[in-house]
Parts: sequence; structure tokens; C-alpha cells
Amino acid sequence: MMETNDYIQLGILMVAIIAIVFSQWSDRKQRKLEMYAEYTRRYQDIFMKMPDDIYNGTASIDERTKKYMRFYFNLCSEEYHLWQEKHVKDSVWELWMEGMQIETDHEIFHKAWDAIKNEYNPDFRNYFEENVINKKYEAK
Repeated sequence: MMETNDYIQLGILMVAIIAIVFSQWSDRKQRKLEMYAEYTRRYQDIFMKMPDDIYNGTASIDERTKKYMRFYFNLCSEEYHLWQEKHVKDSVWELWMEGMQIETDHEIFHKAWDAIKNEYNPDFRNYFEENVINKKYEAK
């Protein structure tokens, strides 16, 4: 038969377990928010530093242009793999993919992609070509 002390200890143990579970859930949620913020910061940083002649499409596809486009395509690839590994929700991926479709609608992105796409793994390359760079953004 359990005594009062046993019930108190059991209650303390249950409160401790609940606190640990809540803390882990809260930490995981915070880490995801930080990851989203980091990818948003990187996206903004890429386009803030991209020279106007590249973004506006007046640059030629030389090593300088390829360098800046790699920054962007690498970010797209990383986001794709985060989604594939279920580290981001489908709803977040949809937003990211829509942004990619809008950005890659510029001709220079197509030319740069054609020049460097073989640097990316086939899984990403195929997905990107079928669902992003060769697909027009359609507002929902």
C-alpha cells in the first residue's frame, strides 16, 4: 500500500516529466523558428548583394554571374533537402517554392541554371526543373 510520501514523490516525478517534455517541445519549436529566420536572412542577403546587372539580366553568363547564381541555387537545394528530410512543413515548402518560381522567371536564371545545373545532385536537379524553374508561378 502506498503512503502519503509515495504519492508526493510520484506527483513530483510526474511534474518533472511533464516539465521536461514541454521544455523539449518548446526548444524544438524555437530551433525551427531560428532555422526559418536564418534561411530568410540568407535569401535576403543573396539578393541584396547580387549586382544589379545580374539580377536585371543584362550580365553575361560568366564566372561572376555563375558565382552569384550558385549562392541562390545552393540555397534552393538546401531548402529542398530540408523539406525532403521533413525538417520543414509542406506549407513552408510551398511558400519557398512559390518564391523560387517567381525569382527564376527571369531569363538570366534559366541561362545560369543551364550552365551549372550538372553541379547539383540529380534528385534536386530533376525536381527543380519540373516544379520550379520551368513552371510559372500561379497565384492561388
